[in-house]
Amino acid sequence: MPTPLSQNPSILPLAALRYWAGILRRLTRLELSSLVALSALAGFLFAEHRWSGSALLTTAAIWLLAAGSSALNQWQERDLDSRMQRTRLRPLPAGQLQPASVLLLSGGFLGTGLLLLATNGSKPLLLGLLAIIWYNGIYTPLKRRTAFAALPGAICGALPPLIGWSASGNSLLAPEILILFGTLFLWQIPHTWLLLCHYRSDLQRSGLPDLFQTISTARLLRINHCWLAALALCYLQFPLFGWISPLASLIFCACLGIICLAVLRELRKRPEDQTPLAVFHLLNLSMALLLLTLIID
Repeated sequence: MPTPLSQNPSILPLAALRYWAGILRRLTRLELSSLVALSALAGFLFAEHRWSGSALLTTAAIWLLAAGSSALNQWQERDLDSRMQRTRLRPLPAGQLQPASVLLLSGGFLGTGLLLLATNGSKPLLLGLLAIIWYNGIYTPLKRRTAFAALPGAICGALPPLIGWSASGNSLLAPEILILFGTLFLWQIPHTWLLLCHYRSDLQRSGLPDLFQTISTARLLRINHCWLAALALCYLQFPLFGWISPLASLIFCACLGIICLAVLRELRKRPEDQTPLAVFHLLNLSMALLLLTLIID
């Protein structure tokens, strides 16, 4: 008796396409790489105030660098990923790809991204190289040595808007891009710590230095509140100094106020009743709001 697949052979190529697309999505961490590329685009448009082919080229280059760094990171941490529930289905621990294939894909992504960045001059290229070295050469190995690797690691996550800004030919010492760099830096610390709070058991299984053996969860969350307050003040500097238009400022502040109220509602709960993942998603939403405001304005 014929099966549905034999009756419709076109299903087979479609299933294979979905399968490989899913592998590439997990290998490149598509959502995170896209947010990184979005921050580079925001940095470029924040400086240039107009769309151009160079803006799109820089955005594509940063996405490729983020995707390549993610693949290289998974190659470096394949032993750790196999121990954690959150990461065990990534292509390497799941046995869907071989380490040599991942290394080859990573090299292709990174090489292409650097070549695209080089079309905008030496400054974006050097910053792109710095981002790769910092993430894969410093932050990734440092995670095995200290529970506080997120602090220096936040630097590489704040570099993409700086790369976008430099690709437009503007000075890296301009106050507005330094504030944007600082905002991205501040955002990443609570972003990382909230994720660790949610996946605490995974952290213990991984064998990495345990942050919660150094600081209690309640104390860490209190420290996290200070980072969140500093981040909110950074957000407010963009409308305060007139770096976004009055209408955009009004919409941005209204949306940010709603997000802040939702965060405060969660933080008012007792530490044992708080849901770190809920604050984590609200935090990501606040950064997406800022980047989209800078892009659309």
